[in-house]
Amino acid sequence: MLSICALDDSTIEAAGALVAHEHTWARRLHPGLPEIYTRAAVCTSALQQLRATGSTGAVAFDDGCALAVMTLVVRAGRDGRHARLPAEGFAVAPTCEDPTTVLARLYAELAPQVVAGGVRQFFVDHIALPPLAEGLANLGFGRHHVYAVQPAAPRPSATHVQVRIGGRDDLATIARLAFVEFRHRSTPPIYAPTVHLTLEEILEAHRTLQSHGATHFIAAIDGDDVGLLTLELTSPAPRLCAAGQPYIGPTATHPDARGKGVAGALVDAALTWGHGHGYAWVAVDFEPANPLSRPFWLGRGFAPLGYSALRSIHASHQSPH
Repeated sequence: MLSICALDDSTIEAAGALVAHEHTWARRLHPGLPEIYTRAAVCTSALQQLRATGSTGAVAFDDGCALAVMTLVVRAGRDGRHARLPAEGFAVAPTCEDPTTVLARLYAELAPQVVAGGVRQFFVDHIALPPLAEGLANLGFGRHHVYAVQPAAPRPSATHVQVRIGGRDDLATIARLAFVEFRHRSTPPIYAPTVHLTLEEILEAHRTLQSHGATHFIAAIDGDDVGLLTLELTSPAPRLCAAGQPYIGPTATHPDARGKGVAGALVDAALTWGHGHGYAWVAVDFEPANPLSRPFWLGRGFAPLGYSALRSIHASHQSPH
């Protein structure tokens, strides 16, 4: 019989063991997933950290066995407050025959309070397992981002594209190219929210990235800087893409240079750099609605490990302010 309990001191170890079990199962299909989350103690510690930083959670039990866990935290973003369900706090037993039912029970337990508080958007990060993805789709979640990875390895360099590592003197160029990406992502069929940042604000953001260890690769053709790829060493979803491994952040190719091998040369340089610096994997996330991104990243050998899904709640369910 299905029962729902709060994620607390009495249930957290069972929930951590469940996350580890799902992760171990998933690594048979996706060996690029971080090995560390196959350990129950690590998963339990991650759940404890989520609770310590404001997350609430619930665990579903079936005849005393943990069947699913879901955690939720409200965050502030550029477009207002939203709820995030991180992968470290979200799992369903891979043998569960009907993920939709148990996910619906957990979501109904956690969502009402934050919806009443005015939250309209829910983002969930999850492992790439088809039954889990179908259960979320049945709940009204649509795929928003793809997390993908491939092994770091040396790649031959393109002869007509020159790639260099940018420094502080290149920040104006980096900001100009990053601005190209922002403009593209607001176009159809992507329709990402417009980013209202000035070039100076973008420049400062990339200066901060550099100070935190990010590496900027800049591509040029015939002396003109036309492409950008940013490698960071922090991951927005550490259960899906390992923290401390290179993670591809802001990328862009100038519209006049598309189709000329710029992006491919940048990726080859990043994979070569990662291998040369002793890293095992290079990860990326991209929007599947982006008609340039999805075929490019999959075509360059990046294999999906997990997804971010989004559900928007109609404004009529909010409390007035």
